[in-house]
Amino acid sequence: MNLKEEFLFDFAVKMPRILVSGNAAVLDNIKKVALISGEQIIVSSGRRFTAIIGRNLEIKELADERMMIEGEIDEVRFYGTSQED
Repeated sequence: MNLKEEFLFDFAVKMPRILVSGNAAVLDNIKKVALISGEQIIVSSGRRFTAIIGRNLEIKELADERMMIEGEIDEVRFYGTSQED
């Protein structure tokens, strides 16, 4: 699969996706926010949860199943569940 096909495939799949660069992260396919604190933000994408862990975390934008977070990001964790979409 070439780069263009991989990129288009990523947008077609409704799974958690995150892009982290420096002190910012963009999460896609967000269904709901489960937890917000200065040290951790956990979001649900239906059957999976994504946790952003760090310091001074802030949600800068939330719209159309996409979220932008800024702060000192130390770790990203993915959790699954048996719950259906």
